[in-house]
Amino acid sequence: MPVIIAIFALVGLVWGTILASRGNLLLACVGLLVITSTFGVYFLQFDVGGITLSLDRLGIVGLVGAFVLQWKLGKVEVRPWMTLDTVMSVFFGVLFFNTFSHDFRNIAPGSVPPVQHLINGYLIPLAIYIVARNIKYDEKQVDWFLIAMTLFGVYLAVTGILEGLGLYGFVFPRYIADPKVGLHFGRARGPMVQSISYGVYLCGCLLATCLLWYRTSSKMRWLILGLVPLFLAAIFFTKTRTVWMGGGLSLLVGVFLTMQGKARTVLLTGMVACALLVLVAKSDAIMGLKREGSAEDTKRSVSMRASFTYVSWEMFLDRPLLGHGFSQFKKAKLPYLADRNVDLVLESIRDYDHHNTFLSVLSDLGLLGFIPFISMYGLWLRNAWRQARSNSPPWAKAIGTLGVGVVLTAFCQMVGHEITFMPYEQSLIFLIAGMNAALAYDFGLVSHNSSIAPPQAWNPQAAARG
Repeated sequence: MPVIIAIFALVGLVWGTILASRGNLLLACVGLLVITSTFGVYFLQFDVGGITLSLDRLGIVGLVGAFVLQWKLGKVEVRPWMTLDTVMSVFFGVLFFNTFSHDFRNIAPGSVPPVQHLINGYLIPLAIYIVARNIKYDEKQVDWFLIAMTLFGVYLAVTGILEGLGLYGFVFPRYIADPKVGLHFGRARGPMVQSISYGVYLCGCLLATCLLWYRTSSKMRWLILGLVPLFLAAIFFTKTRTVWMGGGLSLLVGVFLTMQGKARTVLLTGMVACALLVLVAKSDAIMGLKREGSAEDTKRSVSMRASFTYVSWEMFLDRPLLGHGFSQFKKAKLPYLADRNVDLVLESIRDYDHHNTFLSVLSDLGLLGFIPFISMYGLWLRNAWRQARSNSPPWAKAIGTLGVGVVLTAFCQMVGHEITFMPYEQSLIFLIAGMNAALAYDFGLVSHNSSIAPPQAWNPQAAARG
């Protein structure tokens, strides 16, 4: 048996090296998203020498290794330092300091260890960002990326519809059908087994599918157009208000940034009017939405957010600069629950992690962490917006449009949820942000700190003459 294992390991090493040196790093990033969200720890984990491994953990090691190898072979383009990199460095510096300057070993029962939270929520997405930021991009590369995102989105949408219809016997992987795994059983939650992250990916894939519509022949456009109702049905079955908002914003962004003239005006007006009509007519049903629990449970969940907001604000006022320590909220909030100066049931949040990413970062990291965090996301949004509205080629503008939609979708989720605990939760956001950072540099849309002049912005007349 050891001989057989050694042979398989040797063969895997040889083929892995070949793929790492010649493979498409962008598609490898998408593959890692698929593995992390679909074939992660819920699907398979095993121990090697006392270390627990899973396919997604091996995948991130493989992606980083492939990037380093291709870097050494001169197949990637390491772009100069930019203002965005400075902001991100400040944020991650505060994050590291704030993690290890507090008691990160004394973990409350049922809490995620701060170091694990740091790795899963931030370092793995950062690795994907660095890879995406330094890939060489062209039209063919982006088209394959949009195709891959569309295919992944179709799988997610079909899975969500099956869940919404209660047909759990047809879902894959099988752990999706287990009510003891993850959260939000009874809603569409996909392989992420929680509807929030599933919704981020679903909305991102929906927008990627719409952008692919512009990149394909007229014969294929009808097929792609027929996929949109699948996404909308799956988004509905998430029964999550912030996901609905994200899906609506994705479509609005797609229409606004890709269409022109009267068609854009008519579509935008119709979409906004329909949204307002539904909001006015069904506001009570939306607020009292029955999901995996009763309607009363849903209303209680809404009321708890006021308690989270009050406690987080009081915690911030006590330690406004550096906060209470990264991933320490569940333990640090306990003394504040005894406050009787407010008409809120503060004890209702005792056993819960945070329900708002912005307030979570503010109370954990203080202003020194919150300001670069919000600035980082703001610069990602700016890069994407500039790219989408620039004079760059259509394939590059498509990534800008996707970036705007994904960041706005993420903002919707951050207002109502903490989305930094699992490795896949921010990975898609960081991937698209890295792509837009690279393209913004390539087409001269951002400032940078380098003696090397950035490439000139793309000129369609010059390209036609060339």
